[in-house]
Amino acid sequence: MTSVRIVLALAASQNWILHQLDVSNAFLNGDLDEEIYMSLPPGYVVLKGEQIPSNFVCKLQKSLYGLKQASRQWNIKLTQVLLDAGYLQSQADNSLFVKKVNSAIVAVLVYVNDILVTGNNAELVSEIKSVLSTAFKIRDLGDLKFFLGLEVTRSSKGISVCQRKYTLELLEDFGMLGCKPASTPMEFRNKLSSDSGILFSDPLEYRRLVGKLIYLALTRPDISFAVTKLSQYMSQPRSDHLQAAHRVLRYLKGVPAQGIFYPASTDTRLTAFCDADWASCPDSRRSVTGFCVFFGKALISWKSKKQSTISRSSVESEYRSMAQTTCELVWNASVFKDLHFGIQQPVTLFSDSLSAIHIANNAVFHERTKHIELDCHFVREQLKVGFLKPLHVSTNDQIADGMTKPLYVDHFRHLLGKMGLHSLYSPS
Repeated sequence: MTSVRIVLALAASQNWILHQLDVSNAFLNGDLDEEIYMSLPPGYVVLKGEQIPSNFVCKLQKSLYGLKQASRQWNIKLTQVLLDAGYLQSQADNSLFVKKVNSAIVAVLVYVNDILVTGNNAELVSEIKSVLSTAFKIRDLGDLKFFLGLEVTRSSKGISVCQRKYTLELLEDFGMLGCKPASTPMEFRNKLSSDSGILFSDPLEYRRLVGKLIYLALTRPDISFAVTKLSQYMSQPRSDHLQAAHRVLRYLKGVPAQGIFYPASTDTRLTAFCDADWASCPDSRRSVTGFCVFFGKALISWKSKKQSTISRSSVESEYRSMAQTTCELVWNASVFKDLHFGIQQPVTLFSDSLSAIHIANNAVFHERTKHIELDCHFVREQLKVGFLKPLHVSTNDQIADGMTKPLYVDHFRHLLGKMGLHSLYSPS
């Protein structure tokens, strides 16, 4: 989904065409490269005069829905058609295909049978549509409006992406359409743990709710931390966890149409904010990493995740956060490179920890840093080659702060304004 957001941000800033295609019965197009047999399908009628033994089976000539190889064989077939048409497959994301002819460029982004086509040349866009229509049964859905549950709206000011319909259906499904809205997705002093509340005998409702919230977080960085926290208790949810999940629904009731906005007029620099909340997990005492990556003013990537190991100091947790964000920036830059769009270097990485920035810049702090795993020093390596430039930012303006902990209402709204989130259905 980060690739989808990158493509949308590029299309908005460069005024590219955005079209959507759908392949009918996609899995039936796959060619089998091994012998596969199946029993007679239910309802098969023996023709008059035909005699078949009791253990009769069918040999498949083509892929079939329900076959475990079906998705792979379909992907192989589609990939081959695009490669034969002169497209190059991205090394950073294998679902992205790009073709460049002089200054003209077209990108094809594939998600199973949903295909997003974008570019700056209408003839090349029409050409790839014709190629795909010849190979498969294609439905041309025209301008991008609805992709993978994302509602996409375009104007002269930019591209807006939200999941309003999905949010309202979610509220209705769990009986929260008439609830009182909440100002934040999580209470500021709410410290959830694995033993808080009463254990549920049937955790199905909780798992179903959190699963739906995870998908909603694709366009809602404002609920990212809350959803990440709630997903940690899927195995044994308790009453306090469900209450916190209902709090997220109450927050969504107040802003059901909030989403990401990709402005048409923006600079093309890549910047990032990273933060960490040291030892915040009451169960494991691990820290939480949060980061946000911007293309100009457009938010293209974010994450809230508990760190894999325990940090011995707050500086170490901040440095691990910088390392994870650096990996994301390197990957983002490689996607832009595959799209033939050069990212200006060095990329700016903002952190509110001066000590972590000093460690990245100074390799002499051996006694203080020898316990930190070597992979964290990936930050140092990228700084030396000129890819990265760490800078300090005040905690009050640390956008990634909302990815690591619950916040007060005023600070939460202040950071959301800096993320560039907006609601298409609310008056500006």
